[in-house]
Amino acid sequence: MKKAITLLSFSVTILLAYAAMPGPSSSGAPASHTGAPGEKTCATVGCHDDNTLNEGTASVSIEIGDGIKKYIAGQTYPVKIRITDANKQRFGFQITAMNAETQTNLGSFIITDAKRTQTVKNAYTLKEREYVTYTFNGTDAVSNGVGEWIVNWTAPKNSSEPVTFYVGAVSANDDMTDKGDKVYTSSLTLNK
Repeated sequence: MKKAITLLSFSVTILLAYAAMPGPSSSGAPASHTGAPGEKTCATVGCHDDNTLNEGTASVSIEIGDGIKKYIAGQTYPVKIRITDANKQRFGFQITAMNAETQTNLGSFIITDAKRTQTVKNAYTLKEREYVTYTFNGTDAVSNGVGEWIVNWTAPKNSSEPVTFYVGAVSANDDMTDKGDKVYTSSLTLNK
């Protein structure tokens, strides 16, 4: 009986240790990590900080609609965020849309795939900004070396300001740590 209890205790300890191992964050990136004005990135705050920002061979792109350069007030557009890095299988991202001059949120995001994306906000600073980031399932590559997410964005109804989309993205080596991963930023501006 004592042997069975010891074996059970050992098994529970191993299971708990495995569950506590770091892995892809199911809560996504913390808000305000896109590299937009007034923000940091995951390369500068301690989560994926052993490489220099934008150091590496990945490419990050933001595509609005079918590649539009101007938006129509009140119109909803698909926004595709894509990171390509050969042979990587884990990726992450965060995006926000704002007026680059006033640093205020413009428009609103609509989640179209809750299994892979989610919205996040800050509780204390930059509270007015809206972000979309990945979920645990959203870290999986959509094909070898490609991370991709699609959300909808509705343009503001009463604005004539340009909107800038800021993205912070991570290309991860999937070694269950935050070391050896690469962080990239990109932005895209649409005029009205």
